[in-house]
Amino acid sequence: MNEDISLIICMTSDNRIDCARINQEIIKQNYSRPMPIVHASSNAEYKGYLEDAFVHCEKKPLHQGAVNLLQQALKKATKNFAASYIVHLEADTWLLDERVIYEQIARMERAGALLSTSAWSGPHPAPSFLARGISRLLRSVSRVNKLFASVLREKLRNKLLPIVDFSTQFFIIQNNRQLIECILRMEPDQTMIAEKQFFNSFTSKFSLSKVVRMTEREPVHPDNRYRCKALSLYCQHWPAKGTAMDPRPKDHPLYVSNEYIGKKETLQCFPHISRGEHLQKLLAATNYDYYNPGAIRY
Repeated sequence: MNEDISLIICMTSDNRIDCARINQEIIKQNYSRPMPIVHASSNAEYKGYLEDAFVHCEKKPLHQGAVNLLQQALKKATKNFAASYIVHLEADTWLLDERVIYEQIARMERAGALLSTSAWSGPHPAPSFLARGISRLLRSVSRVNKLFASVLREKLRNKLLPIVDFSTQFFIIQNNRQLIECILRMEPDQTMIAEKQFFNSFTSKFSLSKVVRMTEREPVHPDNRYRCKALSLYCQHWPAKGTAMDPRPKDHPLYVSNEYIGKKETLQCFPHISRGEHLQKLLAATNYDYYNPGAIRY
């Protein structure tokens, strides 16, 4: 990637503060090219950690609050820092291979895109089933020709799985004045998921041709909600295997079994990601009551 391209991380959090601290350690103490972090949080107890700028926000209902946190982080980032691209990560969304960011930005540069993200959901119940079928087909094709599989992935996704919302957990935007203003003008709406609000705002101003889709994760729901190995993205809400407390029935598409690995086991899979006081605390823990107090674990 062009060395002149500068990046900044916008991180947002509410009650997953232990996740936020470790996320900052991953970026600041373990990335080969650490990035500035602007962190917006609605947690009354949190006073800051490794971030370069911190914004305390009023606590609001879920969807309204998610949009407000994003806007406050963006406002601070664009006011205080000069960056070519802005990466948004929710606090519990850990990106353990920084190369993913540079690869996505390279794709954006080639396509002249303003945004890189993935579909949060499908337009109707069928796409998750269809997406799995497409994924199996692409894996088969990829064994023969990876380049052809990549082209085919874009064609199939865009044609068969039209995007109707944007994942806000992890996305990258160009620091484009019109785009930033478009996001900042959003009126946070508790009646609509943040992912749909973001989509509606973007498409009111820009064409979908300005979007590079992270097809490896599409759709996020249900199969890629908690982890996407292809993007080295891990978003579990529970700290370790056996700590999920999911009251939903086992046939629920997002049901979390106690056999699923948590954040601790994820870190163990990336032994080179090892620096950080809070990271090491989680790795050494045998009791996880301290972790993200008040946050649900499913």
